[in-house]
Amino acid sequence: MRLPPIHILVIDDEESIRWVIQQTLEPAGHHLYFAASAEEASEIVERHPIDVAVVDIHLPGADGLSFLRQQQERHPELLIAVITADSTMGNAVEAMKMGAFDYLTKPFDIDELETLINRAAESVRAQRSHPAQPRGAAVAAAPDEIIIGKSRSIREVYKSIGRVADSDLTVLILGESGTGKELIARSLHQHSGRAGEPFAGVNCAAIPRDLLEAELFGFEKGAFTGAVERKAGRLEAVGAGTIFLDEIGDMSLELQAKLLRVLQEREFQRVGGLEPIRLRARVVAATNQGLLDAVQAGRFRGDLYYRLSPFIITVEPLRERREDIPLLVQHFLAQSSDRLGLPPRTVTPEAMERLVSYDWPGNVRELENVVKSMTILTTSSVIGEADLPRNIAGEGAPVNPGKRFEESVLRYWSPIIDQYCEAEKTGLLQELLGHLERPLIRKVLEKSRWNQVRAAKVLGINRNTLRARLQALGIRKEPQAPV
Repeated sequence: MRLPPIHILVIDDEESIRWVIQQTLEPAGHHLYFAASAEEASEIVERHPIDVAVVDIHLPGADGLSFLRQQQERHPELLIAVITADSTMGNAVEAMKMGAFDYLTKPFDIDELETLINRAAESVRAQRSHPAQPRGAAVAAAPDEIIIGKSRSIREVYKSIGRVADSDLTVLILGESGTGKELIARSLHQHSGRAGEPFAGVNCAAIPRDLLEAELFGFEKGAFTGAVERKAGRLEAVGAGTIFLDEIGDMSLELQAKLLRVLQEREFQRVGGLEPIRLRARVVAATNQGLLDAVQAGRFRGDLYYRLSPFIITVEPLRERREDIPLLVQHFLAQSSDRLGLPPRTVTPEAMERLVSYDWPGNVRELENVVKSMTILTTSSVIGEADLPRNIAGEGAPVNPGKRFEESVLRYWSPIIDQYCEAEKTGLLQELLGHLERPLIRKVLEKSRWNQVRAAKVLGINRNTLRARLQALGIRKEPQAPV
C-alpha cells in the first residue's frame, strides 16, 4: 500500500547529507523542508505543518537533543528521528527516553532511511485517524557506556532501553550466555526513575531449588531447620528498585507458580509467614533458553511466560555482530591495563583480524577473559598473533574460505567503496566483478591446463559463454618460451 506523502523537515549542517536525503525522499512525493541549525528548524516548524523531523545531534548552536526537548514541549505530536555520527549508547538511550521516534547513525543506509520514513508515514496516518492525547517530555538520564557496540542489533538494544526504561513494564531479556543480559538489566535500572533505589540480581540456575524460594521471598524464624531468625528476601529488600531474575528458564515449575502469583497480585509472603508483603520492585528477567519451546515441552509455564514478556529485548551473540569486537577489545584492554596498573596495550591489525574472525561461543564474557589474560601475559605493549590463544590464532582451526574471501574483498575495496559512495558514482558492482572475473577465469583455465570444457564445468557456465568471456576480457594462453 502506498502511503500518502507527509511533511518532512531535515536538519543537518552538512549540505551533502541534506542533498542525499532530498534525492532519496523526493521521488515518493513527500513535502521536504531543510534547515542547517536548530534555530532555523524551529522557525520552520512554527510556519509549516511538519509531520516528521530528521535531526542531526551535532549542530551549530543548539544541538539536536535540545531541539528534540523543545519540540516535545511545544509540539508533542511531532515525530522526531535523530541521526548522528556518534554510535554511543548514551546518545541513543537519551534520545529515545526524550521521546525520539527512531535513531540512525551515520553513515546510514538509504534503505534504513526509507524504512524509517515509511514507518513515520504510517504513524502519521494512524495519528490522523485516531488522535492521541499529548504526551509529556521525558526527563533524560545521564548517559553511560555500560554496553559497548555500534552494530545495528546493539543500536536496537539502546533504543529498547530508552523506550521502556521509565515504564514499570516487566522486561524479558533473551540471549545466549555471556552476551551481557545483566548489563542490559542494569542499564534499564540506571536509566529509569528507580536509579536511586537498589538493584538486586538473582541467578536462578546457580541457587539450589530448595533455597531459591527463601532467597526470593525471605523466611520467618522457625520456618525450616536453620531459620533461627526472620530474614527479608530479595523481593522485599530491593524495595522500589529493580529485581533481576537471571536464567529464569531454570526455575522449578512449583516456584514458577508462586512467582506468577506475585506478578499477578503484586504481593507475596515470606516462607513460613502469613503477612502479605507488597511488591514494590520492577521485575526484569533473562534466559538463554527458548522459553516458547520450554512451554511446549512442559518445562515452563505458559501463563508465566506471557506475564514476563510484555516487552522483550533480544541481544544477538557476538558472532552475529562482529563489527562490535574491535570496540570491545579496545574497551577491555583499557579497562584491564588501568586495573592492573600496566601501560596501555594495542593489538596489531593481524591479531585483530583473528579476534574478529573467531566465533566466540562464550560471547562477550569469553572475549573479556581472553583480553584480560593477554594483558597480563604479554610483556610487550603490542599484542600480536603470537600472543593469542591457540584456538583463536587458528592453529588446527578449520578455515572458512568464504569468510576469508569476503573479509579480503572488503578490506582492499573499502577505500574504493567510500569513494563511490561519497561521489555518488555508479557502476561499482560492475567494476568489482570486472577485476574479479579476469583472474578467476585465468586461474581456473591454468588449473584445467587450458581445457575449456573442463574450465567451463568448474565455473558453472557453458563452453560458448566461456569463449565469449575470453574474447571480451582478452584472455588467451601465453605461448610457452622455448626450452
